[in-house]
Amino acid sequence: MTASSPPLTIADEGHGLRHLTRWLFAVVWTVPGALAALQMTLVGDASGTHYGLGTALIWQGSAWMIWGLWSQLVLTLVDRVKLDTARVLPWRSLHAGMTVLASSINVLAIAWLDHVFGTVGQVTSYAFALRVVLVNHLDIQVVLYWAVLGAAYMVEFVRRYRERDRAATELEQKLARTQLEALRMQLNPHFLFNALNSVAELMEMDVKEAQRTLIRVSDLLRLSLRSAGQSLIPVWQEIELVELYLQIARVRYGAGLDADIDVDPNAVDLMIPSFLLQPLVENALKHGLAPGHADQSILVKLERVGNSLAILVEDNGKGLHGLLTTSGRFLAAVPSVDGLGIGLTNTRSRLAMLYGDRYAFRMSNLPTGGCRVDIKLPVEH
Repeated sequence: MTASSPPLTIADEGHGLRHLTRWLFAVVWTVPGALAALQMTLVGDASGTHYGLGTALIWQGSAWMIWGLWSQLVLTLVDRVKLDTARVLPWRSLHAGMTVLASSINVLAIAWLDHVFGTVGQVTSYAFALRVVLVNHLDIQVVLYWAVLGAAYMVEFVRRYRERDRAATELEQKLARTQLEALRMQLNPHFLFNALNSVAELMEMDVKEAQRTLIRVSDLLRLSLRSAGQSLIPVWQEIELVELYLQIARVRYGAGLDADIDVDPNAVDLMIPSFLLQPLVENALKHGLAPGHADQSILVKLERVGNSLAILVEDNGKGLHGLLTTSGRFLAAVPSVDGLGIGLTNTRSRLAMLYGDRYAFRMSNLPTGGCRVDIKLPVEH
C-alpha cells in the first residue's frame, strides 16, 4: 500500500516558486546570447568580420551568461534585504554599490572575451578592447542590473501576494468550517431534549415502549456521531437519521401519523448537509401537526433533476404564518425565529454558508392545508 503524500503547504509553494524563479533567471540569458551569436555569424561584429557559429556561441554566450550568475546574487539580496520605507537609504546604497561592482566586473570580463575571441578576425589589445566595451556596453550593464532587480522584486511581490491570499483563504475556510460545525452541533442537544421528554412521558404509561424508544434515541445519536465533523453526507445516510427520528416521533403522535419517504435512486449517493432533513420534519410535526390526531401525514421526497437535487418536505397540518422574503432564487416564507425555532433558522444559515446564492429555499402553505418546504441544492461533481 502506498502512503498518500502530505498536502502542499504555503511554505512548500513559496519554496517551489523560489526554486523555479532561480532556474528561470539562470537560463533566460541563453536567449540573448544565442541571438547575439547568430547576428555575429550572419552580419559580423562592429569591424565587419564574420565568425563561425561555434565561436560566436562561446563568445556571446559567455558574455551573456555572466548575468546568469549575477541574477542569482540579486535574488539572494531580494530575499534577505527587504524593501520598506524605514530602510530606503541603506537599500539604495546597497544596490548602487552592487551596480558599480557588477558593471565593472562585467566590463572587464566582456573586454577580455573580446580580446581573446577578437583575435580570430583581427589582432586587438586588451586596453583597446576595454575602451570599446566602456563606450558601448557600460550603460547597458547598469540598465541590466536594475532590470534584473526590478524583475526579481516583481516575482517576490507576486509570491508574497499568493502566500497572503492563500493564507487568507485557508483562514476563511477554517472559520466557515468552525461556524458550520457550531451550527450543526446546536441541533444535537435541541433534538435530544425533545426526544428525552418523549421517553419521560412514556415511563409513566408504557415502560417497555419507553425502553424501546430510548434504544432508538441511542441509535439516532450513534448515527449522528458517525457524521460528526462532516459538513456533507450521502443522502442514504441522512435518510437513516430521518427514519429513526420518525420512529421516535410516532411514540408521541401515535399510529395516526403516516410518514412517506420517497428517494430517487439517482439521488441516493448525492451529498447533502448532515442533519438537513430532521429539522424540516421536526418543524412539520411541531408547527403543523398535533399529537394524537388521526390522518396526519408527512411526505419527504428527494429527486435529482438535472444538476440539482430537489428536496420536498410536506405535511397536511395547519400551515404557517409569516412574512415573505427572498432566499436563494425562490420566494420564501420566513416566520420569526421564535415562530420556527432554532432548527429551521439553523438550517437556512447552513445552506447559505455552504452554497451562497446557489441554493433555493421556499416555504409555502398548501391550498388544502398544511405546509410545503421546497429546497434545491446544486449537485457537486
